[in-house]
Amino acid sequence: MKMVKRYAGILMMLTLLVGFTSCEDDEDLEEQMFGRIWAGDVGMSAANGRYIYSEFTFDPDGFGEEYQYYRNGEPYDYFRFQWYWEDRYSNNLVLDYGRNGISYMDDVNIRHGLMTGIFYLTEDSKGFPFTLEMQ
Repeated sequence: MKMVKRYAGILMMLTLLVGFTSCEDDEDLEEQMFGRIWAGDVGMSAANGRYIYSEFTFDPDGFGEEYQYYRNGEPYDYFRFQWYWEDRYSNNLVLDYGRNGISYMDDVNIRHGLMTGIFYLTEDSKGFPFTLEMQ
């Protein structure tokens, strides 16, 4: 009986340790986003059909910028947006571009200098799996 209690105590401590570690990762997600440029393809193309890639910045004040470039590095467009979490339980970002509409980055995750997720240009558009590299 003593041995069962001992193993139960160890199991409880390990469960708490895993729980605290996972909460830490969620809290650090925003801190990892700030002060960096995140560059890559989110599945968009220019009005002329040419593929473009984007560079995003996220500021702690809830605003950010997106610079869009053709693949050869030539600038295409620039947008400023307000960002916020869809709810406090998910890793879904809402990017509100004002009169230019709202886009979504769902299941946002940051690991080893890469931001991954699924990008939706609009609420009803098909999602595009993206990987943005920290610059």
